[in-house]
Amino acid sequence: MHIPRIKGAQIKGALHNLKSACVVKEQAAKKMLPGIILCAQSLAIPIQAPGIAKLIKPLEKDVFVNSSTKFRQIKNMITGIIPQVSDEFITGIIETSDLVKCNPEDLTALLFKESRFNPKARNGNFGGIGQMNKTSLKLSIQQADINENAKKGIRPIILDKFLSLPREEQIPYVRNYILAMKKTYIKDMDKPLSGGELYGLFYTPGRIKKTFLTSAQDPTTAKMYYSNRALDYNKDSQITITDLQKILNDIKSYDLKAHLAKK
Repeated sequence: MHIPRIKGAQIKGALHNLKSACVVKEQAAKKMLPGIILCAQSLAIPIQAPGIAKLIKPLEKDVFVNSSTKFRQIKNMITGIIPQVSDEFITGIIETSDLVKCNPEDLTALLFKESRFNPKARNGNFGGIGQMNKTSLKLSIQQADINENAKKGIRPIILDKFLSLPREEQIPYVRNYILAMKKTYIKDMDKPLSGGELYGLFYTPGRIKKTFLTSAQDPTTAKMYYSNRALDYNKDSQITITDLQKILNDIKSYDLKAHLAKK
C-alpha cells in the first residue's frame, strides 16, 4: 500500500496548534482530534503508519489531561480575586511557566504577592502585575532580540505606556524579565525553578546562589533586609530562598486556595 509522504514538521506544526487551542478551549480541542484522524484517513494515511500513532497517543494524554487540568487549576485560583479573569491571562501564565520552567502555581502566587494581579499597581518606581521598573522593562525588551522564544507579545515601550496595558499584555514582559535574570544569574536555562528561586529573581537576583539573599547582620544587604523584613518567614534575621518559598506556599494555600482548586 502506498503511503503519501508528509513532512514531520507539518505534522508537528498541526499538533502544536492543537495543543495551544486545548489549553484555552478543552472541549473544542477534543473535537479537533477526531478531525485530525479523519484528515489522515482522507489522505489514505493509516493511523498505524510510522510516526502518526506515536505523535497522537502522547498528545491525547498530555494535552487533553495535563494541560486542561493545569488551566482549570490556575483559573480557579485567580477567580477568587478576579471573577471575570480572561482565558488569555491564564494561558499567558501557563505559557510563561512552561518557558521559564517553573510551577505555574508559584508564578500565580508571585504575581498575586507583587500586585494582586492589578496591572496598574504601583510601588514607587515599580509597577504592573510583576512590579517592573525602567531597567527591568528594558531588559525584558532586549531579551526578545536575543531569544526567538521570547518575542511573542513584546514591542518597544516606555514604562508609562507599559503600565497602561492590560494584564494580558503585561505578562510577556514579566516572562522575558524572568528569562533574562535566569540566563544572567542561574545560567542553566533548563534548570527547573523552585518558587523560592523564582521569587529571588525578582527580589535580589544577583544573590540567587548565596546562602542568604539579605541579612540584618550583613552590612552589604542589611538595608535591603530591613526594607523587606516581612519576607523573613522564620524571623531569623535572614531572608532566604526557603523563606520566599514558604511565603508563596501560604499564598497558594490561604489567599488563592490552590488546595481547593485541585479538588
